[in-house]
Amino acid sequence: MVKLFKAERGSDEIIELVSILDKDPKWYAASFSWSFLEVALALKKDRKTRELVELDLRELRSHKISFLPVTDRIISEAESLVASTNTYAADAVHVSTYREIAKRLHLDGFLCDDIHYERFRRQVPVKTIADIKV
Repeated sequence: MVKLFKAERGSDEIIELVSILDKDPKWYAASFSWSFLEVALALKKDRKTRELVELDLRELRSHKISFLPVTDRIISEAESLVASTNTYAADAVHVSTYREIAKRLHLDGFLCDDIHYERFRRQVPVKTIADIKV
């Protein structure tokens, strides 16, 4: 989601994808509520002002993306992932959130362009922006 607000490789494609997501009722996206903290931190590391970070977070909330609460069940699974894979806590929470909601919401894949998620490719259908057909 940071690619929506930072000019980096893949930003244009993510902006286009979110635009389609906002318009097309067949498309659905979800993440966990902690994503706002991750985006804010990345923008602050990029030396954006508090006002600009807050503006970008408001914009993020305006898109057709569901931000789900982090439940005890998600945390429990994430703890197991951290212990068994030596991954970052936030990455484990993302994967656990996907697993929790994928069947219920009929999600087709776990969209991510971060190399950290390659280790989960056998456990969740990791997709990059290049995998998405719009």
